[in-house]
Amino acid sequence: MAGLIPLGRIVDPSRDVFPSTGAHLDVRVIPQFGPSKGKKIDPRTARSLLQNILVGKDRRPLVQQEGQDWRWNLPVTSEFGLRKAPTAGASTFHGGIDVGIPVGTELTYKGYGTYRPDHGFGSLMTADTQGNPYELRFLHTEPGKAASVGPSAVPDAPQLPPPSAAQNNEKNTNQLASLLMNEQPSFKDMLIAGALSQAMQRRQNLMGEFMKPLNSAAITPQQAMRLFN
Repeated sequence: MAGLIPLGRIVDPSRDVFPSTGAHLDVRVIPQFGPSKGKKIDPRTARSLLQNILVGKDRRPLVQQEGQDWRWNLPVTSEFGLRKAPTAGASTFHGGIDVGIPVGTELTYKGYGTYRPDHGFGSLMTADTQGNPYELRFLHTEPGKAASVGPSAVPDAPQLPPPSAAQNNEKNTNQLASLLMNEQPSFKDMLIAGALSQAMQRRQNLMGEFMKPLNSAAITPQQAMRLFN
């Protein structure tokens, strides 16, 4: 069962280590997979994660879905992307979304993950419903204590099909190509890629053995391939 992970509270701007225009939360989303790995993305594209951020003692979701629409339960004061610096020392490219929340308001995450405090902000490693790992950062907060609620945010590798199904299955080729194109394949991915490669090699060997007695037969190679497949 998913748990509740304390994320600290909104810090008084006078004690904030970052430039601030007032009490608010700056939430940032950083995928740990794919082409955007390690880069900040627009948090609006990860609202299924943001809905797990609970605000205040009544634990109101930061955002929530209503039918096909999503709504923010608190005012958004600065969007992701290019902007005019709102105060001295602030960036002109905003890496997150600012949400107006009063000083001292508690923040909680509902789900699995590992939270660690940092200098002036907190960081949560978690995963979406598809098992894709993300880092969420919470700026303009007084960080809470380190905490972890399992299971691990890193998803398990996909299961291999049985050897009999691996033969004559084009999906294996696509899966192998996807694994090998991974920027930083895990040890599990390497094992899977090797197993799939061996399965396809066995299929090629079987095809070679099948074709030998047909060399003198009165059928074409194309006909033999159709018989084999």
